[in-house]
Amino acid sequence: MRKVIHKLLFGVAIVVFVVSCKKETDAVNFDYGYNYFPSDSGTYVIYRVDSVIYNDFYTPLKRYSSMYLKEVVSDTFTDNLGRKARMKARYITDDLSHPWVFDRMWYFIKTARNVEQVEDNFRYVKLTFPITLDNPWRGNKYNELKHFPFTDLKNTTSNFDWNYNVTLLNYNYTNGTINTDSTLTVLQVADSSRVQKVYSEERYAKNIGLIYKELWRLDAQLKSTYNFVDSATNGFIMKQYAIGFGKE
Repeated sequence: MRKVIHKLLFGVAIVVFVVSCKKETDAVNFDYGYNYFPSDSGTYVIYRVDSVIYNDFYTPLKRYSSMYLKEVVSDTFTDNLGRKARMKARYITDDLSHPWVFDRMWYFIKTARNVEQVEDNFRYVKLTFPITLDNPWRGNKYNELKHFPFTDLKNTTSNFDWNYNVTLLNYNYTNGTINTDSTLTVLQVADSSRVQKVYSEERYAKNIGLIYKELWRLDAQLKSTYNFVDSATNGFIMKQYAIGFGKE
């Protein structure tokens, strides 16, 4: 009888051990999404940036421009809160056959909870971890601005306290140059009326980072349809596409 009991206890112990190991493995393998925003020194992404600028004071009303942008993760430093931060050097050129020219320096802080990026003295919470669908956060909460930060536009009624939200996660993306099966989309704002359109979204890919950005801020006087492209009188549309990436 004792042998039977010992065998039963031994079997129960094995089952408990296997279950415990499985729980530990599951916890270790949980994907928080940290590699959607790479932070290794030397990591870079090259973009093509296309813009349309509207201004009814000039002729023609619409002006088109294109350029290339290279962002490179560089040195670390300690911010004023004692956190480890990384510089992000930005270079521009009008043609990929021409040399890169240094433009400006941004920086970011990546923690276990989120990514804060400081762009031209504006601080944004780009991502929160773990990354999940439909879990909004206040991406502009550190900015004191009440409205969109372009004061030369006529209508500045749009609230700048945007609720960012991951609307798509782990999907395939291609733009003819970048192909990835692990992409997410952050919708930052979608606010339209008959006198203005404010729209912003960003897309990130695992082990690459930002691969697409689209930003609209237009003034218009719409009569029937929401065709801002043809009806806008002031503002801009900007689209930024990743065309290359790597590590220096």
